[in-house]
Amino acid sequence: MSFTIIIPAQEKNRYHEQGDLAPFGQTTLLEWKIAQCKEFAELSQINICSDSEIIKEIAQKEGLNYIKRKAGLSYKEMLFKSVEAIDVKDVILINTTSPFIGSKIYKDMYNEYKSKKLNSLISVEKKKEYIFFDEEKFNFNDNFTPRENVKPIYIATNGCYIFNRDLALDHQKFLSNNPSLFEVDSFTATEIKDIKDYKIAREMITIYFQEDLDV
Repeated sequence: MSFTIIIPAQEKNRYHEQGDLAPFGQTTLLEWKIAQCKEFAELSQINICSDSEIIKEIAQKEGLNYIKRKAGLSYKEMLFKSVEAIDVKDVILINTTSPFIGSKIYKDMYNEYKSKKLNSLISVEKKKEYIFFDEEKFNFNDNFTPRENVKPIYIATNGCYIFNRDLALDHQKFLSNNPSLFEVDSFTATEIKDIKDYKIAREMITIYFQEDLDV
């Protein structure tokens, strides 16, 4: 499979003082994600982008590529610099903050991306809920349509984006105007956005392995 993976990583961020090096199971969030990626990709296909020497050492120990993040760049600028640094058509952007998106999901997403000849694909969670937007009813009327009949919304999990490198650089955006959506369940969609999410995710690790074993 001809693709490359980019995993942004930091020593410190908003959800934990140790950032992507925060403990997770018997390892760290970053190394947890690396292990998942190694189940479906060659070492040479995995790139870690960071400005951290500790994270650089982890990448080298794992036999992965390391892309140095320049100081002062915004997150978006960092991503585009990382994409410019590689020369592979298909890019898979993966975040450590979605710890329960595993190798099977990545494989299935990439296979769908290739088989349908898509320009971009993003992992999402489908929800059928009563939504208000700008203080108005968004997807239901005064009769309160049964929940199963309301128009669903799709929430980006921020766990996996697949896109064409050249198109992304040419248009300076990673997703096309109408990106294709890949649905994942609510457990898989779990995202760490703050310290509370982090603590809950740690408690869910056992469920992850049960799901993996179809227990």
